Amino acid sequence: MNRTITAIVVAAAVFAPGAVEATQKTIAGSWTLSVENLPLKLVLAQHGRAVTGTLDYPHGTPFRLTGAFKQDRLTFSGDSTGDNFTVHVQAASVLNADGSLTGTLNAHFIELNDAHQVVGTRDQVMIWTAVRRNPD
Repeated sequence: MNRTITAIVVAAAVFAPGAVEATQKTIAGSWTLSVENLPLKLVLAQHGRAVTGTLDYPHGTPFRLTGAFKQDRLTFSGDSTGDNFTVHVQAASVLNADGSLTGTLNAHFIELNDAHQVVGTRDQVMIWTAVRRNPD
């Protein structure tokens, strides 16, 4: 009887919702994201499926990112601003077997004049990769 109860408890724990995610890889940590030969520092935190983080941007404020990591797929979006522009990014990627990330980044740029009026917009799609950084 005790073996039957133990087997049921173990089976319930293994097949309970979220049990698979409990053993899922984490993408939390510091990464070097490379896009168009430009290395950028990407820092991610992960809580369950939810992901937050920052992406350094040499032309403006760091991007504040929000996203999700599920079944080895990372998605995130965020915004950055500078004196005469704003940029919004949306990214999707996959965690590769070697631990790197590979994905596509869609960027929407809005150029502003000194009066902060829109003078132009453009969209750009870029391929990116990321590898974990050595501890700082």
